[in-house]
Amino acid sequence: MMMNKVGEINAQTQKYCFLGDYVDRGTQGVEVTILLFAIKICLPDALFLLRGNHESRSMTEMFTFRGEVLESFDVETYELFMEVFDHMPIAAHINGKYLCVHGGISPDLHKLENINKIDRFAEVPMEGMHCDLLWSDTMDESGGSRNDWSPNPRDCAF
Repeated sequence: MMMNKVGEINAQTQKYCFLGDYVDRGTQGVEVTILLFAIKICLPDALFLLRGNHESRSMTEMFTFRGEVLESFDVETYELFMEVFDHMPIAAHINGKYLCVHGGISPDLHKLENINKIDRFAEVPMEGMHCDLLWSDTMDESGGSRNDWSPNPRDCAF
């Protein structure tokens, strides 16, 4: 993240879009998430936080975030984090040019407007466009055609 000085964000000229996975990246996921939430509250027009696949109950229980929250707080606080994650946007369309998502494109995505029809206020499902936008991986350089969709080896998404 480019800053003018250490710790300074110029909200008038700089905008930041984070693509998810704020948790489960070490032992300070709670602190990182709270810091990002605080910056978002203080600079709502300068920071945009998208949901990643780790901002879900299944991933926070499998990795470290749930345990971190329970160690420092309680189950109620964990559920509040999950509720916030459920309300995070899953995509951003920037300047009419760039589509930002944590994962990748879904074979079910034919129009950008379809993203707005996703019920994002819930746990990430194991299939469908919502899942694909958070879980899909890009193709390797040997690629295949755009029509060569194959399942992801993680048993969800493409």
